[in-house]
Amino acid sequence: MAETEGSRAATSAQQDAHWKELVVFWIDNLSKLALPIVTAIVALAGTYLTTSINEQNNLRDTINQREQAESALRTSMFRELVSPVVGNTGTMVEEPQRLALLAELLALNFHEHFELGPLLTYVDELPGQDTRERNRLRSIGRRVISRQLAVLGPADDAVRGAQCDAERTDVDIYLTSDASEAIDARQSCQLLQGDDTTAYFACSSAGTETSEAVPFTVRSHDCQDHLTILLADLNWASNTVRVLATSQPAPLESGVPPAARSIPEFVEFTVSPYALPFSDNTLLRTGNRFGVYIRQIEPSREPCEPPACDPSTRLMRLSLIWFPREFIPPRERPTDFEHIRRSLKL
Repeated sequence: MAETEGSRAATSAQQDAHWKELVVFWIDNLSKLALPIVTAIVALAGTYLTTSINEQNNLRDTINQREQAESALRTSMFRELVSPVVGNTGTMVEEPQRLALLAELLALNFHEHFELGPLLTYVDELPGQDTRERNRLRSIGRRVISRQLAVLGPADDAVRGAQCDAERTDVDIYLTSDASEAIDARQSCQLLQGDDTTAYFACSSAGTETSEAVPFTVRSHDCQDHLTILLADLNWASNTVRVLATSQPAPLESGVPPAARSIPEFVEFTVSPYALPFSDNTLLRTGNRFGVYIRQIEPSREPCEPPACDPSTRLMRLSLIWFPREFIPPRERPTDFEHIRRSLKL
């Protein structure tokens, strides 16, 4: 029995000695391999980081080169397009059709950066301008309007706790008149039906001086402004109409003194095919911004044949647009820096 216990003790001592030798062996080997392994890991990590940084730098350089090349191309293109129109080349009267083409290219490629309305209007009214070119130029104007409005996105939601339930949709305004009237006659417009989303006007040159215009009212999405709209001096030859808008602030609670922004505002402007959202809009004291733009003209071309269009009636569709609060025109210097910081979450 004593021998058995002794042999077990000897075996256990041998196993312990063997494990100690293995531990010492692995510790010794790992200590020898640690430096090469760490060196290899550091080298791989350095290679990966270097490759990643080089790829980012190459991508950044490629983007910068592309932007520089595009900027140079647009600069050259802008110079070539503008010089014949506003330069002293003597081609304004000789080649109005060619200038219409140049104006179209300007509007399609540079409408984000420049206020091109006066230039487009000037080219439209050049002596000898072809009717087909004029119609195409106005069509380009409506196309640019659609592009800019698409960039704006949806208007703001109504302010929480506001005392009204204004719609978030834009307001469509339809102007119609008899096609038998002279196309260059000045017409007045009478409201037939109107609400916060749609208004219908019947326009005629008869009784222009004696008829009393009936306005319609729309509300801003935050319920702070009530716009009273009057339309006058509709001209089908130039596709223009005069807009008279009075902004009446929402009524204040009893006992609350009137604020500075509660003063009614009167705005007057002429809507033309070249009134573009980025440049032609009105900022009210409440901070709301709106604009009126031509979205459709019928008949859009001559001859007008049914059922594509009604040759007996002329139609103009306008849209009254409420802008998002965060919108700042490219050529307007922002003044409310606190609002900008809130919008950018700074």
